[in-house]
Amino acid sequence: MAQRGKAGVDGTASDALLALGRFFTRWEESSDGRAAFLRGGRAGDIFYRDRWGHDKVVRSTHGVNCTGSCSWKVFVRDGIITWEAQQTDYPSVGPDRPEYEPRGCPPGAAFSWYTYSPTRVRYPYVRGVLLEMYREARAHLGDPVLAWKYVTGDPERRRRYQSARGKGGLVRASWDEAVEMIAAAYVHTIKTYGPDRVTGFSPIPAMSMVSHCIGTRFTQLIGGVMTSFYDWYADLPVASPQVFGDQTDVPESGDWWDATYLMMWGSNVPVTRTPDAHWMTEVRYRARRSSVSAPTSPTTQSLPTSGCRPRRAPTPRWLWPWAM
Repeated sequence: MAQRGKAGVDGTASDALLALGRFFTRWEESSDGRAAFLRGGRAGDIFYRDRWGHDKVVRSTHGVNCTGSCSWKVFVRDGIITWEAQQTDYPSVGPDRPEYEPRGCPPGAAFSWYTYSPTRVRYPYVRGVLLEMYREARAHLGDPVLAWKYVTGDPERRRRYQSARGKGGLVRASWDEAVEMIAAAYVHTIKTYGPDRVTGFSPIPAMSMVSHCIGTRFTQLIGGVMTSFYDWYADLPVASPQVFGDQTDVPESGDWWDATYLMMWGSNVPVTRTPDAHWMTEVRYRARRSSVSAPTSPTTQSLPTSGCRPRRAPTPRWLWPWAM
């Protein structure tokens, strides 16, 4: 330690603070006071090692509300996900174009946090006023279909549970009770109005092809009408079917590399297509042109860009729902 009154490290004030610190923590130090030496074990490292410890690595993806289908390495310990990392074994596409990997996004890297989040929905929830009326009718009538008819057939009771929508009030129900209510609603609708009055949709194919096919087949077998899976999350890019007559039947993102002109309409590609956004960036190094069509006030403007120096777009005052 420097002598009292003589600047040793950064001045007399720093020397005083360092001297004061020795009253709280014991250490050995160099003669100039610039290095401190603490003795002890590495017990503090155990928590860090345990946090990233694992006993096996499995391959998975994050298909919940995402069509990226990125390949991930999931590190598991005692059946619990500890952390995740992007797979790096995609086949090469050759030296004349960028590789597909890495594929992934920050939400994917933190997906295990959602898996074990205390706010994750793990049980069926039913609007409280509807469940209360159904239970009362079920106990009185003894038949699920008659109970559903009793609740939905009366205008006053129907108004009660419909007016409660959007106000919360969801309560937990058992799986058996939830499935019974759903089945009763199906049977009552088919008996009263006909099977073609049942309109259904299923999880998108990119999430789970098995789940999508099961839901689709079920709806078709009972004579119902299968709608687009876009209706499930209400973000159909309407421009594609309206202009071209198909429903986003477009080339994959790797074909952006071969494009001479890119037009981004109603999509923030780095956000909505994070694993594929690099194609859009890399093709511009080939002096390809691109444009962004984003709603502004009062009209929609198309902003052409060229090469690697895009023109800055004005901040839109509002965005289409599918661009959020």
